Amino acid sequence: MPSLPCYPLILDRVKKGASILDVGCCFGQDLRFLTADGAPTREMYATDIVPDFWDLGYDLFRDKERFHAWFIAADILDPESSSLRELQGRIDICLVNQVFHLFSREKQFTMAKHLISMSRPGSCIVGWHVGSNQGKALPISTQTGGPDGSAGSETRLFHNHMSWRELWQEVGHTTGTQWEVETWMQSLQEWGYEKEDTAWMGPGAMGFEFICRRTDGTAASARI
Repeated sequence: MPSLPCYPLILDRVKKGASILDVGCCFGQDLRFLTADGAPTREMYATDIVPDFWDLGYDLFRDKERFHAWFIAADILDPESSSLRELQGRIDICLVNQVFHLFSREKQFTMAKHLISMSRPGSCIVGWHVGSNQGKALPISTQTGGPDGSAGSETRLFHNHMSWRELWQEVGHTTGTQWEVETWMQSLQEWGYEKEDTAWMGPGAMGFEFICRRTDGTAASARI
């Protein structure tokens, strides 16, 4: 996460008391980057569909006495999740790393609406995932190498700049919110990927970083 262009501003805002939610947190390593750089944990939240990851994070980093972020086991694709309901309208920064690229556009749209429900004016949604300079959906069977090589009905959408902006324009219209979107793309080799890791995607696989700023009812001074 520290490689994100907006990381210094995120760190500054969390240090000043902004709330942050790490979606698909796994071991909680990204929130720990912030704490290592001096951010307090009192307004840190994390969620993952696999709760065992959070406990393993404490085993890995050996910091249970120091790291006090709040963990919530939940499915971010379930907008009716009672576990996350208490965070509605309370989150200033949603951190979403390596999550969107796991799903179809329909599921991405559902997830984006859920994230927006937890945001408020001035919030931002920030993170990174694997994208494609062609902006394309691929059947999951292409990656898993199904027995007959056929394309299944389930797909994963890998965004480029245009398709990502279109998603947030549509979800903003649906939710009555406004979003300013900024994106960056770079070689996956710069992230440590080997070419064979994404060979199944065909040409055009790229690293995709983003920040979506909620601008409705927002003073410029409150934004990242």
